[in-house]
Amino acid sequence: MADREREKKKKRAYLDDFEKDLNGNYQYRGAHYRYAGEPPHSRMLALLWLFCGGGAALTVGAGALPGATAHAPVYLLLPYMAALVLALYAVVLLVRLTRGGARVRAYIHEQTAQKLPSLCRATAVLCAAACAGQGVAVFAADAQLLWGMQGVFILFELLSCAAFAAAARLLKRMPWEKEE
Repeated sequence: MADREREKKKKRAYLDDFEKDLNGNYQYRGAHYRYAGEPPHSRMLALLWLFCGGGAALTVGAGALPGATAHAPVYLLLPYMAALVLALYAVVLLVRLTRGGARVRAYIHEQTAQKLPSLCRATAVLCAAACAGQGVAVFAADAQLLWGMQGVFILFELLSCAAFAAAARLLKRMPWEKEE
């Protein structure tokens, strides 16, 4: 019971940074993180949207291809579904990071900028696993099918893997400075 309460307090610790002002409204008084990189923040966000948004669109598009995942084996569907969920979650985190601007609150930085690189890497690995699963499924059935929708699925997943890997690398190289 005490462990649950400690975990709940850890999750909500950022709420201690909010204080009521004279009007009764809550104001954030905690630390901020500011983007301190050489390329402008807007350019970095545009590249992140290109990589993360494009990778997510390619992942969704791969699953929407007619017949590419129909009657697919579990070793194809599991990594694809996991990659799809993580790709969409990466876009949600990128929306939160974009909405914050070049100067974001500390708890938003922890929930977005610190999680996105590993999330993008995991998505890239799962896209590669789905691509390999499709390749195994194609060659197990008949190698002639590679030029059909299964080949397009593999291409989309490879491009998605590359996009998320590039996003992870870009995110790791983004410098942030803490402001009190």
